[in-house]
Amino acid sequence: MIIEQILQALMYPFLFMSMYFQIFLLYSYFENQKKIKDEEGRQVTQYPTVTIAVPCWNEEATLAGTLDSLLNLNYPKDKLSIIIVDDGSKDKTYSIAEEYEKKYPDTIHAITKENGGKHTAVNLALSKSTSELFGCLDADSFVDTNALLTIVSYFEHHPDAKAVTPCIHIRNPRTLIQRMQAIEYLMGVFMRKAFGQLDAIQVTPGPFSIFKREVFDVIGSYRKAHNTEDYEITLRMHKAHLKVMNSHKALVYTVGPATAKGYFYQRLRWARGFLENSLDYRDMFFKKEYGNFGMFTLPVAFLFVFYGLFAIIFAVYSVLSHYVDVLTRWMTIGIHPRIPDFDLFYVNTTVFSFVVMVMLTLFLLVIYIGTILSDDKQELYRNFPVYFFIYPFFVPLFLGRAVFDTLTKRKNEWVLQDTKK
Repeated sequence: MIIEQILQALMYPFLFMSMYFQIFLLYSYFENQKKIKDEEGRQVTQYPTVTIAVPCWNEEATLAGTLDSLLNLNYPKDKLSIIIVDDGSKDKTYSIAEEYEKKYPDTIHAITKENGGKHTAVNLALSKSTSELFGCLDADSFVDTNALLTIVSYFEHHPDAKAVTPCIHIRNPRTLIQRMQAIEYLMGVFMRKAFGQLDAIQVTPGPFSIFKREVFDVIGSYRKAHNTEDYEITLRMHKAHLKVMNSHKALVYTVGPATAKGYFYQRLRWARGFLENSLDYRDMFFKKEYGNFGMFTLPVAFLFVFYGLFAIIFAVYSVLSHYVDVLTRWMTIGIHPRIPDFDLFYVNTTVFSFVVMVMLTLFLLVIYIGTILSDDKQELYRNFPVYFFIYPFFVPLFLGRAVFDTLTKRKNEWVLQDTKK
């Protein structure tokens, strides 16, 4: 059919671009593998002062664990300051913060304010800080004992580094939705490291990205930024030519949404924030002065959102067409069950199927490298099948909604806080 031929013709560029993108990142990783290995185990000789902001909104269930993990950091306590900012919680969050402040008055400081969004909470902590380094840890995340020490080593050995991002995993995935996210985050371990070698990291995530204080003197504080302040501040850093690096051994564990509803709203917020912030910084697209980030990472990621939606539509159309043909044949000649057999002669050897198989192989390689980079010990044999069969159903939902909301300029105040129940 002519429609199918047109759809296939449009799919080929997407498939080849996707394959090129994966190969490009893998080449970057393998080319810099020795340098990446050398980053591990570096000694720290100087201990700069560090402030960690913990913005909270109704986090009574996880705040104590988050603070305990920070207090257990392998870092001089006289160099560490923790500022808890309660952003108008309705539960016992601030009471817990006060208890920790009384118990650790030299390290922990608790502040409460009216609800205004995460960016206002972090900015308040920033205004109270005089440390050389400043970072943020979401109140549902937990840091490994050596996470801060590992990140600080990057600043010491790379004087031009202005921010360092951690290696994030899902903490104790139990539900199917969390197991799916575990694979997502494992892919992110590789992607962030590969982008780091290209000076093209896309986001400094909320869980424990650490900045030099001078960054905020140059580009200013956090902004509302379509409810994705961590992505927008990274765009601003790239625009100001400030270097962002990744520490693949600085382990941070975050509690992912446990339900389909919570996951959908979180990813919708991320996807829409990505689209709207990218449009705000569209003057960086394909500009050499912004390096690999402007020439490659940012514009390709933006275009892939729309091509990805098209790929999903094509896949749905192909599946439906196949079963319509099967149903038509059954109605014409009846059903003739037989024992299935396998013959290599009938294996699909088209270019399209070959490219898909190559991409799947590269995808598995990316997951494997992610486990090696971060020493991840999760149950891949249980998590990967969940990701493979469930994730494709979510992508068109939150991407499609994000594109629609962005194009129609629909208000998105309802995603100020993620639904985690």
